[in-house]
Amino acid sequence: MHTSSRDKMRLFVEQYLGARRGEPLVIHDLGSQDVNGSYRDLFDSPNWRYTGLDMVPGDNVDLVLKTPYTWREVASGSVDVLVSGQAFEHIRYVWITMLEVARVLRPGGLCIVIAPSSGPEHRYPVDCWRFYPDGMESLARFAQLDPVQVKTQWQDEGHDDGSDVWHDSVLVCRKPDHGPWWNLKSALKRWLQHRSLVQGLSDPAPLPEAAALRVAMPAPATLPAAPATPAAAEPPALSQCRFYHSVDLPGGESVKGEWDLRPNVDAYLGGVDFAGRSVLEVGPASGFLSFHMEAAGARVTALEPPMEHLWDVAPVPGFDVAGWRQEFAHVITGVRQSFQYLHHARASRVRLIVAHLDALPESEGPFDIGLLASVLLHCRSPFSVMEQLARRVSDTLIVTEVYDANLGDLPVCRLLADPAIPQVHTWWALTPAFVIQSLGLLGFPDARLSIHHQKRDVDGAMVPMFTVVARRAWPPQQPTPRNPDARF
Repeated sequence: MHTSSRDKMRLFVEQYLGARRGEPLVIHDLGSQDVNGSYRDLFDSPNWRYTGLDMVPGDNVDLVLKTPYTWREVASGSVDVLVSGQAFEHIRYVWITMLEVARVLRPGGLCIVIAPSSGPEHRYPVDCWRFYPDGMESLARFAQLDPVQVKTQWQDEGHDDGSDVWHDSVLVCRKPDHGPWWNLKSALKRWLQHRSLVQGLSDPAPLPEAAALRVAMPAPATLPAAPATPAAAEPPALSQCRFYHSVDLPGGESVKGEWDLRPNVDAYLGGVDFAGRSVLEVGPASGFLSFHMEAAGARVTALEPPMEHLWDVAPVPGFDVAGWRQEFAHVITGVRQSFQYLHHARASRVRLIVAHLDALPESEGPFDIGLLASVLLHCRSPFSVMEQLARRVSDTLIVTEVYDANLGDLPVCRLLADPAIPQVHTWWALTPAFVIQSLGLLGFPDARLSIHHQKRDVDGAMVPMFTVVARRAWPPQQPTPRNPDARF
């Protein structure tokens, strides 16, 4: 991080954010790894939440993106300010990245990009571009962002570290806000652009002589795979646990997980009264919701799939599924051990059954309430999963998923699995209307929808989510005869 770049970013903060230090701004820094410095200290206001994004782990990296072209890790419309310095020249297809910048910004959100207009080649791991003002403006307009300031440092400014050699260009742009209808049309246009550009996209590895410039990361430590321990067994050590949910331990200690549902858990569960009710929860992870419902007076049964078939895997060509399964089994083992640790620490009476939903014995149930909390996005056939759960539930179904306003109001699913994206465990983004209409078909027509935000603890982002609470029709409708050839 050279001094001329820091000076330009400092000037941006003073000019555009100085009067907003009292606002709770969400600030993401793209290409944040600390290589001889970072911007973090420039955004140290107590009301601001700074998150560093990069493609590899390292100093000043809070969130690792799987690809620079599709940021599954960042929700649409969740960022107030996106900053990036000395990163865009290292991205091959930078115009696609700019579409993602526009997607994650809130309407009215600001973006600043600092990138060189000159200087020697510096591959990290590639060095593709130099930017002039016209190029910067074109990037903004391509993503339907309004340029606010575009300039290039054409003259030397006397920086002691020699950083005048880069003659950096600066783009400041804003995501327009012309009302819900215009914003929706703009989002749809960007989605179509993005979709067409990433189809069949490959980001090849750099040539061999550039390999030495890449940061070598140690391989992750592995643990032997093991099934979930029985609830009555001796609990695992805390060091063996991987917490998916942030939780408070009985001794007062707080453990950080990937998601912190504690501040808004009632909204996550749709405001349902659990006192005296029986609940079947599919996919409890660390069990935060299981134990919360138990504390609210519910009799909870939690269902996890066998380790031999954890999740439906998308058939991504060329993906090392066997290697992924091995690594993922280690992760799930740690998560299931965290469930058992909390179960023992709370002297819980929650029942844990390891079985597929469609293989659950008929003697189990019926249950008053069924819960699918951020499960359907990982299933090949989300309707079939809802159908199987509906057969076990006599009164209420609760479904919670990530909310993407860009998908609109139609009952649709967006397929997230993509041949160009090396991930196989997330299939769908669902609209609330899809869930409501599906539950209506399954005999739960009385549906209530709520939108809320939950804290993703790995980066502090407040992610928009929706919850549908649907009641069964009374008298119960006769279910449609099952197709004997169907998988579920």
